[in-house]
Parts: sequence; structure tokens; C-alpha cells
Amino acid sequence: MIIKVYLSKDIPKWIMGRYYPKFKATGERQGWWNIADSVVAGISGGPDSVALLWMLVNLWRGKVIVAHFEHGIRGRESIEDAVFVRDLAFNFQCPFFMESVPVPQLRQKGEGIEEAARRLRYEFLEKIRSENKAAYIAVGHHNDDLVETVIFNVIRGTGLRGLQGIPEKRGYIVRPLIDFTRREITDLLEGLSINWREDSTNVDVNYARNKIRLQLIPLLEREYNPKIRKHIAFLSRQAFETANLLENEAAKINGLVGIKPLPYTKALWDRKALRSLNLPALQITECLRRQQRDLHLTTLSSDRTELLLKLIKDKINWRFQWEGKVEVCGDKNFIAWLDWDVNDRLIDVSIDLESRPNGTFPWNGWEISWELLEGKFTQSKFGTHQCRLIIDNQESAVIRVMSAIKARKTFGWNLEFMSWWAKRGWPIFILSCKMWWVPIYGEGKGKNVIWPSSRAVQIKVHYQKDERM
Repeated sequence: MIIKVYLSKDIPKWIMGRYYPKFKATGERQGWWNIADSVVAGISGGPDSVALLWMLVNLWRGKVIVAHFEHGIRGRESIEDAVFVRDLAFNFQCPFFMESVPVPQLRQKGEGIEEAARRLRYEFLEKIRSENKAAYIAVGHHNDDLVETVIFNVIRGTGLRGLQGIPEKRGYIVRPLIDFTRREITDLLEGLSINWREDSTNVDVNYARNKIRLQLIPLLEREYNPKIRKHIAFLSRQAFETANLLENEAAKINGLVGIKPLPYTKALWDRKALRSLNLPALQITECLRRQQRDLHLTTLSSDRTELLLKLIKDKINWRFQWEGKVEVCGDKNFIAWLDWDVNDRLIDVSIDLESRPNGTFPWNGWEISWELLEGKFTQSKFGTHQCRLIIDNQESAVIRVMSAIKARKTFGWNLEFMSWWAKRGWPIFILSCKMWWVPIYGEGKGKNVIWPSSRAVQIKVHYQKDERM
């Protein structure tokens, strides 16, 4: 297979008139057209990726690196695809990289073959981009792919994000053919007498996307509106622009309502600040999505997002499981993203200050130290990370450390200043069953005396599990 690489002055006029302006405009909009760096092109051998490679090599001035992911799903066909792409790269004088992976054996729990292949392919492309210090990864999704994805998302259930379909740019990934139709792509290749590979699974209507492409869209065009593709593509662009506005606004809002995380929290919102903004549900949804991305959590379905919104709006104390041991919990003051991957086997600790006047020990992620002080003390003091409790000269000097929730049950203390979710693993320090201190909150009950006491205990804490403290 010999494919001609053109000098710019020799490119056929019909290509310069029909394809070049749109390709250039897309490149300028996506930010890669005027760069001097290289681009990694993910080439499968199908018509869209072959057209992508031809346009990058002939219509763009940068260096193109060809990367092919051989997924091993279609047996002999997959091997033939790889050979075809290798020869294509040789003809275009492009560096060629390939990776063969047994996708079915590398699926993660709950992951389908197609989903696993997509994940592994993008991991491979990113590896090639990083190793070659390329600016972008270019993939061959086109306008028909965009339309099919929007319809697929609507059928499955989606929100504003799903109406975008396929984003034309996300991070390092760009889609230079997003404004071209499948027909335009095959017209280009046929006009240049360039062959391509056909994926035999593309005509299997047992796959939902194939059924949409081969049956549903033709039905909509024939029976309802012949311009349905154009209208859905326009809707996608509007959704993209709206989502971008909401995303930019979400970054500002999260900066306003987000506060320094407390122990056991991954993120913390000031609920009163959020309520004062009186935001519409769509904007809060985008704020939640922004937080999800910042914490690298899985995306919530539209149904579960709606449930979380209802909790935020209508309930005071609530909990919502996001994934695994990560929960979102609400109280009157905070909305907290919590990671319960902590030691739940909390133990009570008793320290006899007569036999152990100072020392340190770990407790559920906290580093605790204490020191018995000698002198004249008339007042207990409470801070966020340390306190001083006066010891009655007539009483035994024993400190107990237990969880706040157990202290509430044991002594009947309400501890209303604490968030309900914090009491589960938060330490409280108790002296003589009468005096106590809760770190970070800086709340406590001590003894002030007229006649100075000769002893006091100073306690210091540091939460080690999260250096944000």
C-alpha cells in the first residue's frame, strides 16, 4: 500500500476547499493548530482514524506519532488491523508505537469488555504521549459519533453533561474530526483511493450503539426529521457551552463554600454559606461534579445525583454513600465528604499520671501527647490542639480517652457543638469523670479554683492521617 504525502501546493483543490478550512478552524478552536510540538494520533485502521492521520500529515505542519492499541478481542482481525496501521505509519513516515493487550483478562470488577478496552487504550495513548513529550493525543471521533453518543445518553438517562455527547477536547485529548460527518470522511478516502479496515462488530445490532446508528437514526431521519443529526449536534454544542459556564462558576462557588477539611473528611462545605447563595439545582449539581473530579470519585448517575440534591435541600442530618467507604454527610453546619477507611476498633485508654507523668500514643489517626505539670494553677485552658486541665489535689490523676459517641452514651453529655458524623471516631479527653476536652472544636469543661492547685495536665494532639490539618 503506497499513500502519497503531498506538498502543500500539490494538495487537490477539492480538499483545500471542502476539508482544509473546517480542519483548520477545529484545530484553532481546540488549541493545537499553531503549536510546534508533536501530536500522538490514536489510529485503529478504521476510516475515521485513517482520515485523521491523512489530514494531520498533509494539512498540518506538526510532527505526528502513530499509536495503535491491539486489544486482542477480534482474534486474527485485530492482528491484521495492527499490520495495516504499521504499514500506514511507514508510508506516512511517522514514528509507530503499538501495544498488544489481552483486554478480557485485564477487566476490572464490574467492567465490560468495551469499557475495559477504552480505559486501557487511553492509558496506552497517554503513556506514549508522556514518553515522547507530545502536546496532545488526537483521536478520530467524528460528528456522527457525537450524535449517536447524545442519543445513547438520553436513552440511558442523563443530564446536561450527557447532552454534550463527546467533548471535542478534554485535557490532552483532542478530536480534530468532530465537525466532519462519516460521509465526508469516506468521501475523502475514496477520493484519494485510500483503503481502510472495517470492524466486523460494527454491524452487530446486539450492541446498543450499533443499533442506534444502523436502525434508530435512519428511522428518525426517515419518519421524523431528515436533519435530526444536525439538530442534535447543535444541541450538543449548546450543552457544551452551557456546561462550561456552569463549570467555571462552580470553581468559584466551591472556593466560597469550601473550608479547611476536618479530620476524617476529604472535603468540607460550609452549609450556611451554600444556603445563602440560593443556587439553582443545576448549579449545585455542577458544584458536586466539580468536587467529585477534585476527589477522583466515580461519577454519580442522574438518579443518585437527584437524591443527593434532595438531601442537601430538604434535610438537616443525613448521610449518602458515594462509593465504597466514602460518604457525604450533612448537618446544620457542614456538608462533609468522609472516608471511613479508618480503624473502627476504637479502644478506651486510661492513663495514670502518677505512674506515667508524660508520654505519647496513637489513637485512630491522632498523635496524642501529655505532660504532668507542677506549679500553681487556677484556671483550665482549652485550645484547638492543646489544653490544660487542673487536677484537684484531693483526686486521683487519671485521664481517659474514648470516642465522643461513647462519652455521650456513658456520661449523657450532648456535645451539641459537634457534627453528628464526627462523634464516631473523634477523641474526647476526660479527667476524673468531671472535666473534659474535645480537640479541634476547642470545647471543654474544666475546674477553676480560688486556691491554686499544685498540678495540671497539658494535652496536645495532632491528626496524622491528613496533613491538611
